[in-house]
Amino acid sequence: MFHKKVLGLQSSNLDPYMMEDALLNHLLLQGQGDLSIIEGVMGYYDGISTTSLASSYDLARRTKTPVVLVVKPKGVATTLAALVKGITSFKEDANIQGVLLNGVSPMMAPYYKKIIEENTGIPVYGYLPVFDRGLESRHLGLITADEISGFQDLMETYGQEALKTVDLEGLMTLAKKAPDLEDTYPSVGKIGQVTLALARDRAFSFYYDDGLNYLKDLGVEIREFSPLADEEIPQGVHGLYLGGGYPELYMEKLSKNKVFQESLRTYYEKGLPIFAECGGYMVLLDSFIKEEKTYPLVGLIPGSSQMTKRLQNFGYIDLVAQEDNLLAEKGDHIRAHEFHYSKSTNPGGAFQGKKPLSQRGWGAYVSQKNLCGGYPHIHFMANPKAARRFVEAMKNYKEAKHD
Repeated sequence: MFHKKVLGLQSSNLDPYMMEDALLNHLLLQGQGDLSIIEGVMGYYDGISTTSLASSYDLARRTKTPVVLVVKPKGVATTLAALVKGITSFKEDANIQGVLLNGVSPMMAPYYKKIIEENTGIPVYGYLPVFDRGLESRHLGLITADEISGFQDLMETYGQEALKTVDLEGLMTLAKKAPDLEDTYPSVGKIGQVTLALARDRAFSFYYDDGLNYLKDLGVEIREFSPLADEEIPQGVHGLYLGGGYPELYMEKLSKNKVFQESLRTYYEKGLPIFAECGGYMVLLDSFIKEEKTYPLVGLIPGSSQMTKRLQNFGYIDLVAQEDNLLAEKGDHIRAHEFHYSKSTNPGGAFQGKKPLSQRGWGAYVSQKNLCGGYPHIHFMANPKAARRFVEAMKNYKEAKHD
């Protein structure tokens, strides 16, 4: 969401766990500018469990992308070169082509640059200082871009500093050394023309844009509405998608939004296919509990949720369908991830989840009639069978003439 806000262009999530190489390369090649930058996550080699699978290194290797290591020196001098060299030599195909310093003063930047370049031979492409104003965060990461006052002015400040302290021309030259990639991703055929209601506001904003675009390629027209504004689900739709976000921050308002709630219950009774993940699933429960106060909600799924002080079931998960449902046939696999601080009394068991390379697992998703809701986040483009099954359900609903 931040990348999209800064660039004014759609950004993609390249996920080496959920996606095969053909999809990774396809999304990378769909970039709308002259330069594509992949922002890594966590440490360079940090992947699934104790391995480097699905790490930033794994992604760079699979997309043949030259790597610039971002380092933040603190409390070290020459040891910084040892750290950079160690990371560079840890894997033969590490492909680390440069270093960018972060959070250093103009006075110390030349000092660290000399240490790294003289001891490793790896070029340093400049630095960024500590700014007077940074980006705030909350329990799921950065505060969303739309909530930050003076966002564009702040980005302008960062950008002007980068023009002075980062070797942007050098980075462009490095990028041009990346080898060509071949796009072998197959074309997508339409299933039928259907309309999907999509909840989109500050409470529901966590969506994979590429997943939504894949639904569009299948023939889905997306019509957005806002549960926070107490808008009813649009008339004439054939499916509903309630995504994740921060509904816990707005539970008092959502609890009072009867127009939204009543329209949702009415559509459910009509048989409308409804998919809800994470925050969207929480709203479908009977209630949300906070500081001994109970907030009544939609009540389509029995149970309640409340916030905790630690992450619950964090990370990638392989979902195996235990029964036929809105997204899968019994036995189908869906790759997903969970990232939430809330806990539910009814997480569901339509799927059995299992962490990759681990014996740990848990039940996930409540499936009842035309509804499927649970905590895991799904990327529809990375799980095309689930996407097609959802769209087929919408097509069947439309053909049954529920409008």
